[in-house]
Amino acid sequence: KDVGPVMFVEVQARFDGNWEKFLLRNLNAEVPIENGAPEGSYTVLIQFVVDVDGTVSDIKALTNHGYGLEEEAVRVLRKATKWEPGIQNGYPVKSYRKQPITFRVTSE
Repeated sequence: KDVGPVMFVEVQARFDGNWEKFLLRNLNAEVPIENGAPEGSYTVLIQFVVDVDGTVSDIKALTNHGYGLEEEAVRVLRKATKWEPGIQNGYPVKSYRKQPITFRVTSE
């Protein structure tokens, strides 16, 4: 039977690849600047579901900094298609994953 995603797993779902490189290629770091965010560091927390086949769904932001940050983080996560599922009792399971993405705004 299809059970819902589990909150806690023995082995967290993880991105299949280099996460930092993926973010550097896909994240638009100019978004907060274009939207007038003051200087500082903003960590957006995104929650989503990783299915047993590694597909991602139910992506939503748990933070609300504004300045377009949450929308940009969700957009990028939609492009992050390669995930390895969480593992519970030795089997892949559908699970929730929380992923922080930090934007830094500095004045040049």
